[in-house]
Amino acid sequence: MITITEYADVLGGLKEIVHEQPAGLSDDELLIQPPHGGNCMAWVLGHLANNLVTIQQKVLGGQVPNGLPDFSRFGYGSKPVLGKEEGLPSLEMFINSIDQLHAAIADQLKSMREEDFDEEIAVIRERTQRRGYWALFFLFHHSYHTGQLEFLRNLAGHTEHII
Repeated sequence: MITITEYADVLGGLKEIVHEQPAGLSDDELLIQPPHGGNCMAWVLGHLANNLVTIQQKVLGGQVPNGLPDFSRFGYGSKPVLGKEEGLPSLEMFINSIDQLHAAIADQLKSMREEDFDEEIAVIRERTQRRGYWALFFLFHHSYHTGQLEFLRNLAGHTEHII
């Protein structure tokens, strides 16, 4: 079983990738669409933030920092971002929000005991699993979408080696 410290370390590593891949891109470059479907980087960043909200609230039982945008627009099954939208966060706002969510999760994890990951909780459709299972499930989901950022960076013409 993964420990809380290991979980926090992996999530922290993903945060660094989320910082590196969109670095130097313009807000317009965040909107570049993959040629055969998929989502632009703005949607992926919003989806990552929404996933962190889920981890903090539903999985870990913590509070989301005040003043963040509502990322539910980027939730599971949401429509792609096809261009500029009213209220669409800038790259700076996405990154700042993701940083705040990571800090809140790190604080929440520090307050937890290893036994807390053994507690049975329902997160999706009242399906009960160990908190540790849900934590890993959403960590996998987070890493999946974090990996998309490299392709989307390359699509915007930034093909230098990042990681």
